[in-house]
Amino acid sequence: MKTSDFATVGDRSAPVPPHLELRQVARIAASTHGLDVRSASALGGEWASNARLDLSDGTSRMFKAVGARDAHHAEQLRARLEWRSSLARTAATVGIPAALPEPCLVGGDVAILEHDDSTLLVVVSEWMPGIPFAEYRPTPLNAASTRREIGRAAAAMVEALSGHPGSQEDIQHEWAFETMPETIRGALGTDAARTRISETDRSCVERLISRFEGLHEVVLAAPHGLTHHDFNDFNLLVDPETGHLTGVVDFDDARLAPLMSEVSIAAAYAMLGADADPLAALSDVVDGASEVRAWSDDEVSAIFAGAAVRLCLNAVVWTVRSEGHNASYGAARMARTWPIVRLLAATGVEDGTEVVHGTSAGRAE
Repeated sequence: MKTSDFATVGDRSAPVPPHLELRQVARIAASTHGLDVRSASALGGEWASNARLDLSDGTSRMFKAVGARDAHHAEQLRARLEWRSSLARTAATVGIPAALPEPCLVGGDVAILEHDDSTLLVVVSEWMPGIPFAEYRPTPLNAASTRREIGRAAAAMVEALSGHPGSQEDIQHEWAFETMPETIRGALGTDAARTRISETDRSCVERLISRFEGLHEVVLAAPHGLTHHDFNDFNLLVDPETGHLTGVVDFDDARLAPLMSEVSIAAAYAMLGADADPLAALSDVVDGASEVRAWSDDEVSAIFAGAAVRLCLNAVVWTVRSEGHNASYGAARMARTWPIVRLLAATGVEDGTEVVHGTSAGRAE
């Protein structure tokens, strides 16, 4: 799974990636949570060392460790991690299959320890069943059903978090819904983007950004609240046989945002698995979300435009990051995303919103 973890590159509040070896992960999990680890396997992550832990009792866990620069930074990260764990617990209380944290031996959800002259913060949580939605290969009927279930879960998430306390900090990061155009244009200005992104693809991105910017006032005026903010196809787990949603993981991007962003982000990644008809996939997600919560016509328009721009952000960011320890993940992301960006850029915005409006607007009224 992809874990973006916290922040924009260069943000001093971001954790320090510890790059732990698997044998070190097993020893740390034993010391912080008393786990008897039979084996560990590495998972991707921009800012953290993430691993699957397979225990001697036959169960599994998710391991995450981040590094802190000093004692103040460690406390800042601890508060952030504890808050994210509380979001998962709140989501689980309303039936969303969120991965719950496992308490540390000393209490709390976050263990802090000194390791190789650095301070580590460790969180261990449930290992959720299923496969990433990105790897799901369903029949067309099952695909539509799964996408509607994802839409319901996205809307249920914002409902569940509506009464949850906010973070102590104003959380902004490069994946923030409202600032996607600025982030994309900043990335497009890098040397890496200039050499790797064609003028044709740049034109596609600008066309989709312009549509979203035309709805800027709608986005700002829309209801805001806490959101998971990363319903992507690796953070959503499904049963490979039935397509039912089995897990929602990685609350690391959670923040106060327009509620529509939760559905828009979910719809964006649902389109990646629907090359033949991405607008139908988008419509399925919004249709499911509308069973839980009513969305105005303006919000539905912004959901469509925002989903397209989220894919632009995904394509551009991972093209710029196509080297380094996440190179293989980035290459897979680009391969799936750019074709949909091009297709959406060639689709009139009216066509997209008509598809969504025809099936979902006002369904929950």
